[in-house]
Amino acid sequence: MSPRPISLPLNHEAVEHFEDAARKLRDRFRSSVSEALPGFARRLFDREWREVADLESIESIPPLTLAYLTRCERCVFDLLNKSYEGVASAHFNKCVSDAANDIRAKVIASCGYEGDAIRIPTKRTA
Repeated sequence: MSPRPISLPLNHEAVEHFEDAARKLRDRFRSSVSEALPGFARRLFDREWREVADLESIESIPPLTLAYLTRCERCVFDLLNKSYEGVASAHFNKCVSDAANDIRAKVIASCGYEGDAIRIPTKRTA
């Protein structure tokens, strides 16, 4: 008897529910991260997020958005696969906090200092 791969029929309704749950988690994660950021970082993050819609290549993802996406996808994966310890809401809140801290650190690192003021980078137009 030769081993053959077992294929189970795909339950399209279950897949749709799973995809819907993932989309809702991503939406909630993004709004929670944005709310957790201080105003100057939120503006830069939101601006990058809007620009991502026009991207043609994964290589051109801006740094704040990349930091966000990395944390977001890890959190969604963990929650949907139940690969975390403790309460789901605590894991979600920790992921949001970690993402906000990553984004805040990247914003601060990209800022320049002019005298006593911090210069927040603005979008450059050609």
